[in-house]
Amino acid sequence: MDTKRFALGFLLGLLLGVVAVVGYAASRLFAQPDITLAEMGLQDLEGRPVPAARLVGRPVVVNYWATWCKPCIEEFPDFAKAQAETGPGVELVMISDEPAAKIRGFLKKHPYPFTFWRVRQPLPDVMARPCTYAFSRKGQLVKKKAGTVEPALIREFITAARK
Repeated sequence: MDTKRFALGFLLGLLLGVVAVVGYAASRLFAQPDITLAEMGLQDLEGRPVPAARLVGRPVVVNYWATWCKPCIEEFPDFAKAQAETGPGVELVMISDEPAAKIRGFLKKHPYPFTFWRVRQPLPDVMARPCTYAFSRKGQLVKKKAGTVEPALIREFITAARK
């Protein structure tokens, strides 16, 4: 057996294996599942359930965030600016799976004009924060993105929700 060919073949196989694992992990992180408002299991910061029906009939943009997520917090001013520029009519809802006390502590230091709610448990198969969803008046998912959204894209989410 040729040792050089064996070593080259082994290294090539190892490299392909690493590429496959990294590709799979990236696809799980950035290809977030479709999710409905009802599946989110929303509750206010006092622990009262927020029925999905409460949001149907109005366009909604939901941002799944966390207090430990620096990119999440960095995009909040952009959300506030987009909301001010586009006017009323679309509800911006920031949801987190963290304890309500932690979210309230964040809000004392950073009072933003959004609705802040919790989810009873982490969203199923959603691996990234932030993750943003736009829902139409009928409650249908019309746009989603894992990762930070730039200001222009936030306006696109708001526009998509209004359609």
